[in-house]
Amino acid sequence: MSSAAVIERRNKQIQDAIEAGNLKQALQLCEKRLKKGENTPFLKAWKANILFHHADDAHRQRGIAESLELCSSKPAITDIGALEMLQSTLAGADEHSETLRALWYTAAKTKPQDEDIQLRWFTLASEAGDWMTAQKAAMSLQVNFPKVRKYYFWAIFMCYLIATDCSSSPLDKNIFGTLAYRMISKAADSVPRDPKELLSPGRAIQTGEELSLMIKIYGQQGRYDDIVNLLNSQHLGVNSRIAQNDWSFVTTKLATLGKAGLWEQGLSFAKELLSLPDELGDGEKIPASYEEKDDWQVWDLLLTAAEKLHRDEIFKQVEDFIIGYMAKRPKSRNAQLANLDLISREMVLSKRSTPADLVAGCKTYFDNNKNRLCCFHDLRKYLTILDGSLREEFYSYVLPSVSIKAVDAEESDDPFKSVPAVNALKFEYCFQLSLQADTVSHVEDFARRCLQQFQAGRRLGLAEELPSTIETQPSDDFCLLAAMSLMRVHGENADLNPYLHPGLIQAAGILEHLLLKSPHNYEALLLLVRIYLLLGAGSLALKTFAQLSVKQIQYESVAHNLFTRISTIHPQSAPPFEGLERKDFDPQAALRQALLFYRNAVNSTTYARTAGLDHGSYLNVEGSIDLQKNLRYSICRKMWALEVRKIQRLVGGPSVKQYDELVSDNTCVIDKRTSDGFMNCEFPGKPIFEEHVRLGPLPKECAMRAMTLTDVLLNYLYTDSSAREKLTDQVSSCATLDLDLPDAELTPTEVENIKIHHLLLKLIAAYTETPTTSDTDSIDGISSQIESWLNDKVAALSSSTPADIQGTINLAPTEASTSCPAPTWHYLHTNISLLETLKTISLFVSSQTQGKSKSKPSPCIAKEKLEALRMLTKKLADVIKLNTRMLKSRIAESGTLGQLVSIVTSGPKGDMENLAAEIEKMIGTSSLELFCGSLMESWDEALDGVVLICSSI
Repeated sequence: MSSAAVIERRNKQIQDAIEAGNLKQALQLCEKRLKKGENTPFLKAWKANILFHHADDAHRQRGIAESLELCSSKPAITDIGALEMLQSTLAGADEHSETLRALWYTAAKTKPQDEDIQLRWFTLASEAGDWMTAQKAAMSLQVNFPKVRKYYFWAIFMCYLIATDCSSSPLDKNIFGTLAYRMISKAADSVPRDPKELLSPGRAIQTGEELSLMIKIYGQQGRYDDIVNLLNSQHLGVNSRIAQNDWSFVTTKLATLGKAGLWEQGLSFAKELLSLPDELGDGEKIPASYEEKDDWQVWDLLLTAAEKLHRDEIFKQVEDFIIGYMAKRPKSRNAQLANLDLISREMVLSKRSTPADLVAGCKTYFDNNKNRLCCFHDLRKYLTILDGSLREEFYSYVLPSVSIKAVDAEESDDPFKSVPAVNALKFEYCFQLSLQADTVSHVEDFARRCLQQFQAGRRLGLAEELPSTIETQPSDDFCLLAAMSLMRVHGENADLNPYLHPGLIQAAGILEHLLLKSPHNYEALLLLVRIYLLLGAGSLALKTFAQLSVKQIQYESVAHNLFTRISTIHPQSAPPFEGLERKDFDPQAALRQALLFYRNAVNSTTYARTAGLDHGSYLNVEGSIDLQKNLRYSICRKMWALEVRKIQRLVGGPSVKQYDELVSDNTCVIDKRTSDGFMNCEFPGKPIFEEHVRLGPLPKECAMRAMTLTDVLLNYLYTDSSAREKLTDQVSSCATLDLDLPDAELTPTEVENIKIHHLLLKLIAAYTETPTTSDTDSIDGISSQIESWLNDKVAALSSSTPADIQGTINLAPTEASTSCPAPTWHYLHTNISLLETLKTISLFVSSQTQGKSKSKPSPCIAKEKLEALRMLTKKLADVIKLNTRMLKSRIAESGTLGQLVSIVTSGPKGDMENLAAEIEKMIGTSSLELFCGSLMESWDEALDGVVLICSSI
């Protein structure tokens, strides 16, 4: 048997032992071979790796020590198997990163012609985002293997990444940015000037990706004039063999002309792109290639260039050009918008146009585009700059579009027949309901007309429609507008934020009916999720959110609409829904699924990055790097980790130790959350509609730091006493922090509870350190503060009647003698947050009681104080349980269902008779009762969750 076969057989024995979990046997096999003289670096590194993977700390430390000894051995290790094994052992610890860099650098320097070592060095560095090391490796590759052209561009790309990395020093940015510029310029100079010359040197730019990289590097250096000259050239320009008239290079040139301030050239280039054939034959259409050029970026450069040149003759030329273009392509949306944009710019700059001209232009645009849903959003920007009288003139002009007309047979099948009315009502909402003070009568009339249009917009002659199979119908917007308007008017004041009143129930009923007709309407589903959360109906929110079918990247872009503060609104699992997975009704399972996506996405983007480099797709690689960074440090990722840990501690569940490192990471978070999924017809400059349906302030970086403080405290108290010593440094660090608790990011409840958690951290820090007299005084003072706070809470929450319970809405009519309170998110958030703090105090008291038996001297809380804290904690939990059961009993009363039905039809005050008739016509009694019954069940489930947590204290 050959020597290689013998070694392979022996290696398999060790590998089999490792896979069987028998590390002791694997270690013995390694040591046996080493004693027999098989003294190879690979075997030594493998032995160290086996030691490192032992469970006990002594073996682990021995494995690290032996690995470090091998790293510094002479001569340098050049066996790639041994290098990989040492990398595997030491890669997890940041303190050994410099050692690993030196290990690979030395190996590559020792064997410069070993391409495998050089490549692996580069790959490891690039996957870790260590651009400085990756640049060294790429430079080594391109020097030692000059015939492989991609290595040269890898070196350039790594220099560019260092220059654009925010963590790089100004000196490094300057040095490597200049180096990238010089190297890529050399590649550009090597491109043959003659287009007929097909062969070019190996390191010359040959692909569009390489040309794009060059443009990026020039842009990073601020060389915009050079980019323009480049894109105008024959060998590398837009029309060159490399660029091939790709539209991305055209848009790059458009953007660069603006950055370079070359307005004359920009004006000429935009006109050139937008020029149309002078004559067309009978029935001949404009070629499709001209449609691609009808891009807003082209029009924007045309208009901006005219503005910057600021000459009347230029404005006149551009005006004539736009009019001529519209004459040939009258349906061009961008050309019509360019005409409006030019008028608005002339109003400000040259006074060539007047506000009356802009109103006239808006009217014309509405006439030409009123059947497009984009019409409202297109015109809102321009109408906003006009005064109220001119906006009123415009609205009076579009008002006839809202009238309900008889529809003939052919038009009845047209789903866009209602779009003019949708646009007109959106203008009314924006310029009257949003901008002016709302009156109940106006809003009622507006909602009534919206619902009338919705009914008229549906197919005539059918008693019941089948659910739509497409995402949305234009007429769906009528229901959304009606719901949004009703949510506005019922607040106690115009600035109520969030809207929290029985009118939410009316809005929810309308949206539920809409979803029977259009079950996939994204905006309606998203708004309904928020309404149910505001109402405290967490199980219905989960069920509705499941219909959005959130997957993959949507956990980053959409899930925050449900998951924000879910731990204090509905931490427990909802009853299973037929046909849904566990993650669709259990918030803990949903959060774990989201966190799994983040982990997998970070790994998959690393793979995509490596594959992109191999194929020379440098822009895609840069995009993958940005995406990976955004996901790794996403505020949503950290928030979901904190939420799932909080839920697990409140209601139980699988271990959450796997998220320890994630929540303790102090790296600045990246916030990419948007509210694009919500309809917004608010007047520009006013808060967007989504802000009014948020569950408290939007948590940001300060909120994350404050919530992490709570997590540190709970992690310490839930950890076994024998293992707490490792956490004392973290506790002491948090105890000495100056709290930053901004009202713009945290609810009053969160601020109050975090302050108590901070006091508890101070207590723990005090009794884990060497005792002093001042410590004892401090402990007494802090414990007295907590005791006083508990007494105040007991007094505040002890209610004699259900009407006194805070955080509820009254379902009873205005004239009713007795109230009918129902919980909202505010009640649940306040009480579940409070119960979390009570659990924390209870755990702290238990830990102190157990600690009395320790011989180690430490400052202690007096036994009487501990007993008082324990009793007050139990008493407050009982008060919350009593209030919650009181609410449960009121919701279960026989008249509640009828009151809810009345709210949906006639409004919270029962004063919307005209609207009631429309709603009763639209929604059947059985459907109304079914909706109201499901809402009552959801409230009951939410309150059961609060009682369950109370019972665990």
